[in-house]
Amino acid sequence: MLTSPGSVQEARVTFLAEDTAGSFLATKRNILGQHGLSALIEVESSEGKRYKVLFDTGQYAEAIIHNARLLGVSLEDVDAIVLSHNHYDHTGGLIGVLEKIGRRVPVVVHPDVFKPSIYVGGGQGLMDLGPGWSRGEAERAGAIFVETRRPLEVVPGVYYLGEVEREREDLAPGLPGAYTIVDGELVPHSLRDDTGVAIRIEGYGLVVVSGCGHSGITNIAVHASRALKDDVKAVMGGFHLYAAERGTIDEIAGMLRKIGVEEVYPGHCTGLRAESRLAEVYGDRFHRITAGYTAVFRSPG
Repeated sequence: MLTSPGSVQEARVTFLAEDTAGSFLATKRNILGQHGLSALIEVESSEGKRYKVLFDTGQYAEAIIHNARLLGVSLEDVDAIVLSHNHYDHTGGLIGVLEKIGRRVPVVVHPDVFKPSIYVGGGQGLMDLGPGWSRGEAERAGAIFVETRRPLEVVPGVYYLGEVEREREDLAPGLPGAYTIVDGELVPHSLRDDTGVAIRIEGYGLVVVSGCGHSGITNIAVHASRALKDDVKAVMGGFHLYAAERGTIDEIAGMLRKIGVEEVYPGHCTGLRAESRLAEVYGDRFHRITAGYTAVFRSPG
């Protein structure tokens, strides 16, 4: 538990990787999509100092670097990188991003990010769902790994949420067919490394960004609220509801409203059925993210 979490005056969240590329609202042409997620979080403190955190690195760094250039945002001055979990579509671009940054940079992870991640089934045999790089390769590219299961203030006002307390395990979708290796044995993978980040806006509350939501988007939001002692006002990213039944989606939408979430920004693995229902519930406070989408949150003061 963080005893005295800080906050920021403004936060800008720019999605540099997402499954879809732009929309009729996009202001830039030639944005590239990819299956995965990456969001650049830029915050400004009350003293006017600015910080950058890159949350996840998609599958491919090339598209992230390309989109950053088109959107006029710099990766070279990123203060830290946070990885939501070890799946390839959230970690695969790390080496290329580090090479673009060109210096050593903290990379905050759950310790389980280095576990094997294997998918069995679906008529495809065994699939490696891991990042495709080794710890040594990432460190040679500039990563300074910071491993923790606890919440951590990465830069002022931006928090890695650590291992999520799953108050409702039944609402943590996980991934059927996911396995890891423990003591030489292939065992089901509970994806305890799946987490998110929270941005604390002074006088507003928390903006929670989820990578894939394997821990459950409601669990992540409740965990963030408890850890940072503030209300969650917006949730963004992948909610992993593409295979969820309508009843489960209805319950999650109701729970988000009940805990005080005022705006939703779903994408990636959320799924069309869940997005449609969230759009019904939230109306004009529903925002579908894409690669190139930017949201700005400001202190009301």
